[in-house]
Amino acid sequence: MVPLKPGSAACLLTLATLVVAGPARAADDHAVALALVAQLAGDPAHAAVTGEALAHAKDALDRADRLRSARDEAHARAADGLAREWAEVGVDLTRAADAEARAAEVTRKATEAQARLERVRALVEEGVARVGRLRAELEEAEKARAQQAEKPAAAQGRGKK
Repeated sequence: MVPLKPGSAACLLTLATLVVAGPARAADDHAVALALVAQLAGDPAHAAVTGEALAHAKDALDRADRLRSARDEAHARAADGLAREWAEVGVDLTRAADAEARAAEVTRKATEAQARLERVRALVEEGVARVGRLRAELEEAEKARAQQAEKPAAAQGRGKK
């Protein structure tokens, strides 16, 4: 970031932006907090997760309204900012709950895939073992047949003497 020299045009512009944006942000805090509170209140699926944050946001909005009624705008803006923060916490909690649900689903699918893999691996091992047994039986049968073929030939050779 470029350092600003006191009295420079850039410094004055930055200061003017902060002075103008400050009240605008405070007004926005109230509107944003109201919108987020409405969004959270209309989401019964996440009510258990966002209930506390929603209650704090509503309480801060009520406090802001009471402070405005008492003509304490500075504290009302602070309460609006607090309400916005609590409402944003509620939105973050909703996102976190959704992410946890997706992670649990991925974990469940991975566990199922691992179980299927183990079953397939066991079947392959059984197949390999069966092929090994069949090869051994085939070799024994070939040896027995070769021995049977040699016995008559040997018997014939002895009989000619």
